[in-house]
Amino acid sequence: MIIVGSGVIEHADAKAIYESVGAFVDKNASVFNTPEWQGYNVLQRAASRAGAYEVGFTVPSQKVANTTPKIVWLLGADEISEADIPSDAFVVYQGHHGDRGAQLADVVLPGCAYTEKSATYVNTEGRAQLTRNAVSIPGAGRTDWKIIRAVSEYLGAPLPYDDVEQLRDRMEEISPALRRYDTLEPSALGSLSKVQLVDQNKGSKASGEKLGLPIKNFYFTDVISRSSPTMARCSAAKETGNPNTNFMAPGEIGEQPGQVSYGTA
Repeated sequence: MIIVGSGVIEHADAKAIYESVGAFVDKNASVFNTPEWQGYNVLQRAASRAGAYEVGFTVPSQKVANTTPKIVWLLGADEISEADIPSDAFVVYQGHHGDRGAQLADVVLPGCAYTEKSATYVNTEGRAQLTRNAVSIPGAGRTDWKIIRAVSEYLGAPLPYDDVEQLRDRMEEISPALRRYDTLEPSALGSLSKVQLVDQNKGSKASGEKLGLPIKNFYFTDVISRSSPTMARCSAAKETGNPNTNFMAPGEIGEQPGQVSYGTA
């Protein structure tokens, strides 16, 4: 089996790497690509990126990619910097925890965390999974699809669903796999992988630049972790090499009840 991390796409030699891997897999297709076995896999590190691909959420053309937007809607997008946003763009942030994206926004639409909503997720293996909310949504937060539905009505182009079942019916129209929970659906376009891996990258030359770790700080990979005093202590302990490091979060003046070492009881 070959597993390629999605961080490869950010590397200078991404095209050359994908061509090499794809050519090897294609040459050994009888081993890597059978009805019972798929030996080439991409490991995604961004939550629900596999789900985004499943519904076709990609840049439709190079022309669109090169267009300078006047409005930027950050849908839970916190891995972004101010330099990525045009200076004259109006920025809407929809998310939770008031992380990086919220700091760049002109308008904030409070959503909810994954623990606060019932939702469909597609894991990196391609299985659709249904979750239930564990806690209530705090404050003025709303379920994400309801926010988008409300905005569509305000703009005079209401989306054609009013409850979650109608929404899931629409998801099923786009991809039936999204309602076949915990079932691994076979790829319908297996031959397309050769086109994407080999044919589109043919002739790419490798520069020899070393591969690096795409995650610099494992303890701060998402908005919830970055808001956690416990994760801050873990990060500080790793940085100093001292497992007994007691990093104090902003506002803390001393050891808190229930704390053990740099974690919490």
